Amino acid sequence: MVLSFRRLGRKSRRSDGQALVEFALLVPLLIIIVLGIVEFGRIWMTMNVLASAAREGARVAAVTSPDHTQVETAVENTLSAANITGATITTTDPDPDNNEVTVRVQIDYTVITGSFVPGLNSTMQLSRSVVIHWEG
Repeated sequence: MVLSFRRLGRKSRRSDGQALVEFALLVPLLIIIVLGIVEFGRIWMTMNVLASAAREGARVAAVTSPDHTQVETAVENTLSAANITGATITTTDPDPDNNEVTVRVQIDYTVITGSFVPGLNSTMQLSRSVVIHWEG
């Protein structure tokens, strides 16, 4: 019995660095996964803000002529609350057939993780548009 315990003790001494090597091999993969989750969360939040801004602009456009200045102000107020700048805001006049107004908000999104996450470019174009019935 004493002999078998000595053999177990020697075996564990030989594999002391195994956990360290396995950890070193898995850490880059775990970092890529965490950065991908963070970046996806940022993109999701930005898309929600763009949708809210387009919705606010469409609400203003529905009750005005549409007044493009008021629409842009409403959209920019929503975007500035989320610290998003440099958006392109497009408002179409009401379509005579169905009286619908479209507001489109588009930005160039900069990826913060850079080249760490494979498949993500440094910049992406994100946009949201809302179509609403014109009340005029």
